[in-house]
Amino acid sequence: MKIGYGIINFPAVSFFLMELKCSLKKGIRTWLLFAFIPAYAFGQANLDAVFDTREPLRISLSMSIKEVRKSKEDSTYIIDKLYYTSAPGVNDSMEIGLKARGNFRLHECYFPPVWIKIKKSDSKGTLFEGHKKLKLVLPCNTDKGSNDLILKEYLCYQLYEKISPYSFKTRLVNINLTEQRPKKKEKMFQVKGILIEDIDKTARRAGAKAVEVARIDPRTLQDTNSFRFDLFQFMIANTDWSKASQHNSKLIVRQSEYIAIPYDFDMSGVVDAPYSVVSKVGEEQLPIESVRDRYYRGYCRSSEISQYVRKEFLSKEKILLSLPDELKGELSEKEISALKDYLKQFFDILKNDNQFNQQILSNCRSL
Repeated sequence: MKIGYGIINFPAVSFFLMELKCSLKKGIRTWLLFAFIPAYAFGQANLDAVFDTREPLRISLSMSIKEVRKSKEDSTYIIDKLYYTSAPGVNDSMEIGLKARGNFRLHECYFPPVWIKIKKSDSKGTLFEGHKKLKLVLPCNTDKGSNDLILKEYLCYQLYEKISPYSFKTRLVNINLTEQRPKKKEKMFQVKGILIEDIDKTARRAGAKAVEVARIDPRTLQDTNSFRFDLFQFMIANTDWSKASQHNSKLIVRQSEYIAIPYDFDMSGVVDAPYSVVSKVGEEQLPIESVRDRYYRGYCRSSEISQYVRKEFLSKEKILLSLPDELKGELSEKEISALKDYLKQFFDILKNDNQFNQQILSNCRSL
């Protein structure tokens, strides 16, 4: 079953055929850009071969979307094969388990978001060594615009990595996806996705432990990082979260302090997905008309902390505003310019005392 062992099944054949088709259509230089994965060295304690590079990873999957979607309610994973480019000119494969996750996108989108589970024995000596579980975010629908939404959501993860020392590592993937359809002809898609490390891996990097609780008192959260979290959500115009009930938020505990880490940003103003709606808090409708409208939902913190984090964000303005430029060649110049302008509006608020007080400090929720 493995490439390199002399037996290749249909997903592997489709992988190479689609690579060739891509090369002929777009030119060999484009193919090399996506296929090139820097060589990785095993045995280096601080090196993560999956995430410590910005180059998109080329992978191939074959799955029944119908069966994967149904797997959310099952305790077992669907066995599949992952084909990937591990180094220039080197293609490899690995057995994995697939399982659906998520809520809104699981039911409303064509492609379900999935868990990828990897056995230690299967990952040993591969690009994925050290990873037992990964999230894979897929586009919502099959149109090209859905790939652009994935790129914008990936940008949100990259922004938070620069903002907080406690964040998920992510990597863009270019996927040759074969949809298995019983009694019907298989469908083939070329889509973009986001690989996200598991929370246990994130916690270990921080010298912490992942925890799950039904609800947490916001006063027990580490205050400085909590304000970073809130200000970041305001920056990307995301209201679809809750630290108290861990909606689109994970918890780790480090030295008796709880730290919240955000994920899933498709409802944010930065992404501006066509299916996005303004979130409700319980039964209360937020006083904004569009997900593009920023609304601060964070908790009140001391003046010392709020001003410290405010200055911290301002000191990173240049770095954060440069991140959309890394998507050149993926997004249009017009889209990149619009993203930078939208982020600049946030920094204009931070720089203006009246706007900062009015839109953030005066709008915070009491602890």
